[in-house]
Amino acid sequence: MENIVRLIHLWHVPSYNNPSELQSIEIMVLKGENGDEIHASIKRLLIITYQHLLNEGESYTIILFGVGLNSGYYKPDSHAYKINFLNITKLDGILMLEFLYM
Repeated sequence: MENIVRLIHLWHVPSYNNPSELQSIEIMVLKGENGDEIHASIKRLLIITYQHLLNEGESYTIILFGVGLNSGYYKPDSHAYKINFLNITKLDGILMLEFLYM
């Protein structure tokens, strides 16, 4: 199943032991027509795969991703779940005309 999402904010989380190294890329996405927000995460080993594909404010189709509980100390939103990028996650940029007129 293909999901259409809009990336509304992206930030880099440095490694705790080495602040010059990235630990993960964290993303807040706006999903679907109802405007729900959900957190997405790209772990260190996959940063090189996805970093150059993501831009704030752009819309994407995304398939083949993991869904996990949004638990732990770091929870940027109140959604019960979060998206986890996997090595098989497919992401394609799309032009969303309805966003052009906002």
